[in-house]
Amino acid sequence: MIEDAPLPAVAAAARPGASLRDPSGYVFSRGGRVFRGVDVQFSSLLRVLVEQGLLEKLERSGQLIPTRFVDQPELLEALRAQHPAPAGFLEHRKIDTLSYPYEWSISMLADAGIRTLDLQLELLANGYSLKDASAYNIQFEGNNPLFIDIASIERPDRYDLWFALGQFQRMFTFPLLLARDRGWDIRSYFLGAPDGRSEREVQAAWGPIERWRPALLLDVTLPALLAGFAGRARTSDTAKPQDSRSTSAQRANLSRLRRKVRSLARDYPIRGPWARYRASESYGDDDHGLKEHLVDDFLQKEKPGRVLDVGCNIGQYSYLAASHGSQVVAIDADHDAVEVLYRRLRDNPAAITPLVVDVTNPSPAGGVGYGERLRFHDRVRPDCVFALALVHHLLVTGGLRLSTVRDLLWELTGNWLVLEFVPRDDPMFIRLMANRRELPELVDLNRFRTAFEERFELEGEAAIGESGRTLMFLRKR
Repeated sequence: MIEDAPLPAVAAAARPGASLRDPSGYVFSRGGRVFRGVDVQFSSLLRVLVEQGLLEKLERSGQLIPTRFVDQPELLEALRAQHPAPAGFLEHRKIDTLSYPYEWSISMLADAGIRTLDLQLELLANGYSLKDASAYNIQFEGNNPLFIDIASIERPDRYDLWFALGQFQRMFTFPLLLARDRGWDIRSYFLGAPDGRSEREVQAAWGPIERWRPALLLDVTLPALLAGFAGRARTSDTAKPQDSRSTSAQRANLSRLRRKVRSLARDYPIRGPWARYRASESYGDDDHGLKEHLVDDFLQKEKPGRVLDVGCNIGQYSYLAASHGSQVVAIDADHDAVEVLYRRLRDNPAAITPLVVDVTNPSPAGGVGYGERLRFHDRVRPDCVFALALVHHLLVTGGLRLSTVRDLLWELTGNWLVLEFVPRDDPMFIRLMANRRELPELVDLNRFRTAFEERFELEGEAAIGESGRTLMFLRKR
């Protein structure tokens, strides 16, 4: 018997605070497939969208996750046996790797916001609207942000206002403003407040004079002054104007927000040191070419289906793995390195999902009962892990022992580990050790090899030219 899995195992994420068993939108997996139970009202609405051809149009354009009604009698019977409440079931295409806003770079967050605005504009033109504007409604497939919360589509009571606007500001505009102008970290913004922060909290980041700048006036300062009015207006029957069916005001505001979100990401300055790091600083071009050749040979021979590139920098080896047909998740603790990689993916798309993740402090599980959002390790199940020019960072900057690094990489990989040894006299190692105490343990090549052979089989090893570095190809025991 195949057990049903709760939300985190599947391709969509509930809104923060939403019930995992809400009959109008409960998402679950069964046998590796992704299903959503829906109520009568939304089921009827979706069938109209199908008949109009709007659902197919949105899916074909890459805006909305492909979705179909479940109509096979045997499958319906099996699903209803476990989930009797919903009136019907949908099947979604499964997302390969789930990610969350606190793992995105600033341009990823901006593109997710633009996708939300574009979808709202498209729906508005056809008489519909989104009742939610959560960043968690978006998942990335490579560099494409895909809207996954199909049950958020509704026929609104009025079209002159978008009642999800406040949530959009909390989820997209505010963190982008804080990141660009105040250097805020997107990770800390969302982990500390999954549904975003209020206008009053955000405006406190600027002084009383700065708050009246044009960039803040419409989206932060005035809404903070008028806090509470929007809620009263929504519930008041007398506040509804005669032209509430007109979309012009909302469309103008959404278009303005779209330009603003794009400019906030475009104007973000790249500051991170690793985003500008060149491999030739640590070894010459010939040695670097040899390293690339060795990794290329491995990929050609083993053809891993899924690769996790830990400490990916700007993605040179992620692109190499993708060129051999691997699905790649590329992670780095340095936001700006991931930002540069994502911008590269816009111009040169590849099967790479870039994420801002510190492998020594990865994203935790979260939500109700820790069940709405999985920890990073449970969302990424690679056949192969790249740990290239990484371990010395974990030893020095991360303060980990060699055995801890080994066990961490053992847990991450399903099979292969491509590992680079960096000697103590390497220029980059020396640079990292500046103004630091000596490591508590000696890490030479023999000790390095011995430590990893306790949990891996060493299948191959090669010196990287004259650099003093060594590349190892290990298989998990």
